[in-house]
Amino acid sequence: MNLQTILNSNLIRNILICFALATSVVLLMMLNLECSRKRSDVDSVQIYIDTESAVPLRKDLYGFNTNMMSGDYGYLDKDFIALTESLNPSNLRFPGGTVGNFYHWDISGFYEDEMNTTLSTQLNKRNRGNFNKLKKKRNGIISFDNFMKLCNDLNIKPIIMVNVWTGSPEKSAAWVRYAKEMGYNIRQWELGNEHYLPHYLNRFPTVQTYMQTAKEHALAMKAVDPNIKLSVCASPVAFHKEGFVLATPQRKWDEGLAENTSGSNDWYDAFSVHVYAYKAVKDIEIEKMKAYLFGWIHFGIDEAMEYYEELFPNKEMWVTEWNIANPANRVANTQLHAMYVGDFFMKILSIPKITHANFHVIAGFGKGFPVFSKITPISQRTFWKYGGEPKSDYGDTIRRTVFYTFQLIGEVMDRAETLFDVSQENVQMLEGELDYKGKMMSAIQIRVMGNKNTYFIMVSNRMSSDISPIFYIDEKHLKTEATYRYVANENLKATNGGNAEMEGSGKIEVKIQEWKGNIKKIIIPKNSFGILEVRK
Repeated sequence: MNLQTILNSNLIRNILICFALATSVVLLMMLNLECSRKRSDVDSVQIYIDTESAVPLRKDLYGFNTNMMSGDYGYLDKDFIALTESLNPSNLRFPGGTVGNFYHWDISGFYEDEMNTTLSTQLNKRNRGNFNKLKKKRNGIISFDNFMKLCNDLNIKPIIMVNVWTGSPEKSAAWVRYAKEMGYNIRQWELGNEHYLPHYLNRFPTVQTYMQTAKEHALAMKAVDPNIKLSVCASPVAFHKEGFVLATPQRKWDEGLAENTSGSNDWYDAFSVHVYAYKAVKDIEIEKMKAYLFGWIHFGIDEAMEYYEELFPNKEMWVTEWNIANPANRVANTQLHAMYVGDFFMKILSIPKITHANFHVIAGFGKGFPVFSKITPISQRTFWKYGGEPKSDYGDTIRRTVFYTFQLIGEVMDRAETLFDVSQENVQMLEGELDYKGKMMSAIQIRVMGNKNTYFIMVSNRMSSDISPIFYIDEKHLKTEATYRYVANENLKATNGGNAEMEGSGKIEVKIQEWKGNIKKIIIPKNSFGILEVRK
């Protein structure tokens, strides 16, 4: 047979047809597998929102601690008012943390001889330094009335801390009376600040001595206004995993606060805890710090809450200070810091026992703690606090990295009314580090809020990779248009003006970005915190 005859034969024709079909099937299978892989990447995270689960949004969780004793800002300074207004806080704490233990509202300031009254040489030195700064810059004045004008003008709820260290029950009661006479609507008052610390043992050697004094203040204050709520200062020991066993005095302090024999604790309504992530280690790479911090939020906070739930089952918990630890922490004023505050805020939204929270601190000096702070000349002696900063919109003030995260949170908290349950499937996992090495956590954290017109989907992407989510509301696939505003930077070390270890780029590296489009096409960037707005 010649070649043409062979090719024309039915046998050969059938063999060639089968080969072609088989090749096509293989190619089609490979193509389907590749598409499946791509679809798997896109569909790997499904987010389910249950609108039947709506509960009122706890607005008091979004607040800031104010501490003006450095004198850098006053409550009626133009730039302070403008920046505070842009954050939309629900509440502000006055007069601050430690400074409240020495503040006298009737003189709008402090007595110099009280600045040395603690057992801590370092704290006494800091108090004297701040006293002198305030005297030089603000004539020694921190005005309660100015604070209340700010709150009233911006529709902000105040929380006030009274001085149980160098004050008196009569003075605290007079403060409540003055507030009532002035028409100030103040419902939350704290009885001192961090008196469990050894700095205060010369006045409060035991929790019982503190409780006796605090109770005297409480009864005098409630005699003037029985509708106020009062909080005592509890220790943060449960949030410090490494020091919990060793911190026996703090655990005994908390146990003393919680004693309930003969109704001994019925005169206060809440306990205040200051929550900081205490792992300020300089020689650990920032990626590892990220995995530690999110591990602490994911696992550590739940473990700590078991301790407080057991000790104080019938009391509200106020977190009147929270942040990372130590302004010189390498995480301070970085993209990771901006991510951390968003992720932490989302966590406390899920804990009903916490009814009030204040970030520490809204304004001050330096590149670490503040939401915004002054731009100051370079000083090699105190590099982490000063110098190398870009200019800001207000000339002498710079928005630190956390400013933009809080701006997004503030916009939502101002507009939202309810909080919904949310669940996720097929989510990637992230391994913790340091204390949480080997523990796997969700790569994302989601919270959903809303009002009658809009859903606000708050997303923290803890991963160093993008995420493509698919959203379902009441089991219905969401396909509508959306606006996504977010804070993201591939570089976790990105700063707004540098920090303890980095001089900074001389520009704002962390800020709000925006995306608009169909929600089916959204990509959640790596290392990001953002809010997706969807109209109903």
